[in-house]
Amino acid sequence: MSTHITKTRTGLIWSFINQGGAQVLNLIITFILARLLSPEEFGTIAMVTVFTGFAIRFVDFGFSASLIQKKEVSQNDINTVFFFNVISGIVLTILFFFLSPFIAEFYQVEILNVLTKTLSLIFIITALTGVNKALITKDINFKLSSIIFLVALILSSALAIFLAYKGFGVWSILIKLVSQELFTSILYFIYYPVRQKFKLNKESFNSMFKMGRNVAGDSLINYWSRNADNLMIGKMLNSGALGIYSKAYAVMLLPLTNFSRVISKVMFPSFSLIQDNLPEIKRIYLNATKVIAFLTFPMMGGLAILSEEFVLTAFGPNWVEMIPLVSILSVLGASQSILSLNGVIYNSLGKSHIAFRVSLVFGLLNVIGFYIGIKLNGLMGLVLIYAAIGVIGAIPNFYFAGRLINVSIIEMFKNLSNSFFLTVFMMLIVYFLKLYLLSLGFLPIINLITLTFLGALSYICLAIIFKSQEYKLAKKMIFRKKMMNPI
Repeated sequence: MSTHITKTRTGLIWSFINQGGAQVLNLIITFILARLLSPEEFGTIAMVTVFTGFAIRFVDFGFSASLIQKKEVSQNDINTVFFFNVISGIVLTILFFFLSPFIAEFYQVEILNVLTKTLSLIFIITALTGVNKALITKDINFKLSSIIFLVALILSSALAIFLAYKGFGVWSILIKLVSQELFTSILYFIYYPVRQKFKLNKESFNSMFKMGRNVAGDSLINYWSRNADNLMIGKMLNSGALGIYSKAYAVMLLPLTNFSRVISKVMFPSFSLIQDNLPEIKRIYLNATKVIAFLTFPMMGGLAILSEEFVLTAFGPNWVEMIPLVSILSVLGASQSILSLNGVIYNSLGKSHIAFRVSLVFGLLNVIGFYIGIKLNGLMGLVLIYAAIGVIGAIPNFYFAGRLINVSIIEMFKNLSNSFFLTVFMMLIVYFLKLYLLSLGFLPIINLITLTFLGALSYICLAIIFKSQEYKLAKKMIFRKKMMNPI
């Protein structure tokens, strides 16, 4: 077995361990904090993170992706990225410290002034270990990075829950954000130190900037495509609506963070190593999307049917406005879980400029759609238009990425069709079982547990009955066999 396949397989396993553990912890933490804090407090923090989340992309500006993509990395490359990151982090920290009054004025929320000043520290903290994170990813050492991430998450979350319980309100969420990044940086310095100097090399800068600018451009456009909704809701509606929407959106991201991004994170360095072997990349890509669809389609389909039971159980009665939003966004989440792998193709093949152009077009469509949706029907209008653009836009997205590795639209849809139809059958089963259980008057938590179990069981049984290839691939991955080998 080739070295890169062995390392990719191990990295994939540890990434799933990391993501699985992180999601379990994050869900538990979110459920606890949702009982201790109000939607308005979550929305207030979301108002700040709309801006800081955008700005933090300038700390790296795609240079980490350049380090990962390069076949040979020199000491000059490392020093240059470190130099750029630190300078960017310092500039952004100072900039946001002085911009904080304007952000507070923009939303007409006074507390955002001091919250933004405090959160600005995250830029310099993040910048200090940007190279460490890039090199550990290039090395596909996801065991260590997973442990570091989980330890930092546990420490920061425990602190946040304690502060929320003591009545610190919105500050408990902010402290979690800053402390998690601080704990992460400290652990990287201790367990994955990198020899780096504060020194700029023009040749290294120019070579990495060529790719980095496209990656950064794609990231920036994608960011506003995904976060212009938060900006508009906070400005045009209120913090309560933003809090409700941000949590519904986070639920939609579950398949992306649990499966798609895990696989993407591992596949990028792996594809970069075999970037001249297009048939192999095509085969791995089709197998990976099959597995993702097999896992995420039923998850989001089931959530669409059980959104009421899920929200009432996990978040409580103060969050009932989330219910219809979760149902609609679940459909979008299913399509986004597959599309997220397109970025791996663009970046690993050095075609990041195409990703930038595609993101620019759909980013503009999303922003226009968000504005029209809010004007027509508030929060619900925005969600409906967002879902429509995302699902319909999947077709051209598949086309532009697929043609780089000789995958047609028809071939892609055939690749996903089995999981789609299995999910539809499962949703019908869950829906009729739900009607029966509702007639018996059980509590939402009982219905949620029962229907989740029966839905999963019926889905697996259907996959076995129809001899689903996706099921075989998923079993190979779970039992640490070679997912990338043909059946």
